[in-house]
Amino acid sequence: MTRKSLFVLAIALLSISTVAASSGNNRSSVRSNRDQKRLNIKVVPWGPTQIDVDSAHQRAAASAVVRRELSGANYREVGFEYVYDSAETKSQAPRPPKGFRVIYYNYSTDMTLYADGDFAGNEPITAYWTNEIPGLSESEILAAFQVLDQDAKFRGLRAAKKAAYYQAMPPTTVIDGERLINIGVGDPATGAYKIVGISFKNNKVVNYANGAPPTSIAAPESCGVGDAGQLPSGNGVAGQATLTVNDTGGNPLWEMMVVRPSSSSGRNFERSGLEVRDVKYKGKMVLKRGHVPILNVKYVAGCGPYRDWQYEENNFNAPEEGAQNPAPGIRILAPGQVATTIVNTRNDTGNFHGVAIYTADTGNGQEVVLVSEMSAGWYRYSMEWRFAADGTIRPRYGFGSISDPCVCIQRTHHTYWRFDFDIVNPENKVFMLDRGRKYRKPIETETAFFKSPLTSRSVLIQNANGDEAYQLVPGSNDGRVTDNDGNLFDAYGAGDFWVMRFKGTSAAPGELDDTDGPLYPGANLAPWVNGESTNGEDIVVWYAGHQVRQDDSSRSPRPQVLSGIHVMGPTLRPVLW
Repeated sequence: MTRKSLFVLAIALLSISTVAASSGNNRSSVRSNRDQKRLNIKVVPWGPTQIDVDSAHQRAAASAVVRRELSGANYREVGFEYVYDSAETKSQAPRPPKGFRVIYYNYSTDMTLYADGDFAGNEPITAYWTNEIPGLSESEILAAFQVLDQDAKFRGLRAAKKAAYYQAMPPTTVIDGERLINIGVGDPATGAYKIVGISFKNNKVVNYANGAPPTSIAAPESCGVGDAGQLPSGNGVAGQATLTVNDTGGNPLWEMMVVRPSSSSGRNFERSGLEVRDVKYKGKMVLKRGHVPILNVKYVAGCGPYRDWQYEENNFNAPEEGAQNPAPGIRILAPGQVATTIVNTRNDTGNFHGVAIYTADTGNGQEVVLVSEMSAGWYRYSMEWRFAADGTIRPRYGFGSISDPCVCIQRTHHTYWRFDFDIVNPENKVFMLDRGRKYRKPIETETAFFKSPLTSRSVLIQNANGDEAYQLVPGSNDGRVTDNDGNLFDAYGAGDFWVMRFKGTSAAPGELDDTDGPLYPGANLAPWVNGESTNGEDIVVWYAGHQVRQDDSSRSPRPQVLSGIHVMGPTLRPVLW
């Protein structure tokens, strides 16, 4: 039998096994429990420690250049990020970030100051100004609450428990050049909801016409669960670690780097959620990087659209008893324990923020689960990566929200995964698979295309020098932007699949997110698809999920596995591994 025949047979058997597995039966579960060895998890901290990060903050603040540039100004630190060595190549092992950037906002001039330095302290701090409008910091949220409390009206309402403060959307509004911090003030008992702006320049509350900024609303009813009032983490905290998963015989199954959302890559003040890098299965590379650099939402009317950020880690439930905390923001749960988020429980409270790791039985074997919860205004996002013993990878994204009038309105959440595939090595080939087509269709130049549920369309990425491959299969809840005839009905969603050639270096990849386009905050990936060769090249696949939502606060709690109507994500399956 030829190599091509073997590959076609493997794809056919994979499709048959997928159907059988999806039907489920008790015998497979019993066999799994009997035969599957318990997976062993090991986590080792990687990169700068929290002491390193704290020292970097202090060095920047005490530097002559920062003190000179901010002398006499009304300012606050609003962000922190890592700076990697741009010379690092794909063939090299990943290096910890050598530099950092501390971000300050000057309320006196409405300008942003970047202060760059190195963790080793061998180079002087440098600084420069930019017009970029930054996102929110934890300190700004607390300070905004304090300004509200200085107003006798709001202070009285909160003291009488007739008002609660919460983060609103959009996070900031610029009026006459001034960046205002938006805070929601709500009373679920009376249905009185409004959004106000906080001026740090003038230390006062700014009331908007109609009770909300232009892209939001104030209304007498709200949807979503109650806000627990637990502030999220900021960005740039320590939280990178290597993860190794072995069976009880010591045989390696999975190796990877785990990056918590607050330390993830992506454009400033957006980031890309729970990120995995250098993912290997049984010693062979699968993904150089997997993350979600673009997340946005489009309402049918009244609110938005918004580009959401993914660096604020919200509290969720990760049992402490018997757990290990081997690295900042990383918790390994005891056997039999699971972590739950607002998507599972419809409860906004929690005892942990960061990344929780645990093992779960799927009925067909065990998998290691990485889960985190993030917040962006009134949104709550649950993100998972699930790595099965058989090599299957299931990235998942779940949606929840706290009470606000906007979340009563129908909307579509768009999630864009970026998979930097290195199947065994960076030289790969990519194919389109459609049911009914006799042969795989090679994709030899950069291209974008849509899902096709009628033909179960998927994408196959294969080692250009061998048989190993992974198949990317859309999830049943992932939606699409075209109808059954292929007509585009959701231009804002932009598309479903984009196949590209990797640009840049390992540490500083180009085309890591999109560019501002006519639909911003909608995704704009089209400029990156420009006809370059993808045959035997370093392949990046962008994949989009589109889910229509309308909150219903009366929904009963969902199962502990991140699944259900408010969850989406594709499946990556190994072929001839």
